Amino acid sequence: MTTASRSGGDPGSPNPQPAATNTARMADRPGTESMLSGLKPGYDSSTKVGQLSRREFAALAATAAAAPFAGVRGISGAAAITAAQLFERIKEKIGVEWKPDSVDTVKAGDPSTVVRGVATTSMATMAVLQQAVKAGANVIITAQPTFYARADVPAPPAGRGEPNVPPAPDKVFAAKSAFINSNKLVIFRLSDHWRQRRPDPLAQGIAAALRWTKYLSPDDPQRFEVPRVALDELASSVKSALRLRGGIRVVGDPRTNVTRVGLLPGTTPIQAALKLLPTVDAIVAGEVREWESVEYARDKVFAGEKKALILVGRVVSEEPGMALCADWIKSFVTEVPVRHITAGDPYWRPS
Repeated sequence: MTTASRSGGDPGSPNPQPAATNTARMADRPGTESMLSGLKPGYDSSTKVGQLSRREFAALAATAAAAPFAGVRGISGAAAITAAQLFERIKEKIGVEWKPDSVDTVKAGDPSTVVRGVATTSMATMAVLQQAVKAGANVIITAQPTFYARADVPAPPAGRGEPNVPPAPDKVFAAKSAFINSNKLVIFRLSDHWRQRRPDPLAQGIAAALRWTKYLSPDDPQRFEVPRVALDELASSVKSALRLRGGIRVVGDPRTNVTRVGLLPGTTPIQAALKLLPTVDAIVAGEVREWESVEYARDKVFAGEKKALILVGRVVSEEPGMALCADWIKSFVTEVPVRHITAGDPYWRPS
């Protein structure tokens, strides 16, 4: 039998795996799992930001700009550092060749801005930007675009087949850009090069959040040998550990026993699933094309194979890895506070 389900309601049994000591080798810094255990769900942007008029949005930006960084102090005695200098340090320390044609560039703000605080996040939502200002961070390092498209500019992208037809202005783009400018924020995207590090910090992060680092396969950093658990219990465990509200989806028979799990955080093509699924019982992934990996997994189950695919969403799957990014940046940026702000699961589930 083939089942494609959405895990709903309260999580079932608690995480079936015992808490693991940290074995993630993120910059050789200990305490990864204890650090990730403190992640809090993000501000509920699905209900708040979407209800703001342009005037209310602009007023919010002006209010925050009137007293930015209130109550936050820099590190005593530390020399000033600009955003441009910070980004150069990241490029020097990243450990892979920096490619100039990457999406990893400044997306908003003035790079000559003096840094008062740094926040990493999987997605620079309005809720995250508000929290950053409140926390005293004026540089935000995000894994995903700030302005909703690969171009990542503060204006709607042109439609397909209409490159010469300028799209109509949009109040959400305009208000978000105004908030960034009013608060003198600098937004830097760090995605391509962060993901190229080995081992993959996104896989390390989500493994630590799931408390699976002790189950890591010695032959493959994407595979984990976990204690035997039914698929429905595994899905509930993942939902609880990643604090998912509604974005989890599952393909497979709920009764399938799982001992070998593969991780594919972020967004991955079908080639990744074709390579990994034959070696595991289930894959926990971020985002895939539904007509590719999802239907491939469903047909494998239909053919009688005991396989499963759990999707948690791209933003949620990258969040723990961006928390590790904050920890990594702390190792070479000592002039200002560095923290992580969680974007959270953007979805909710109707009752």
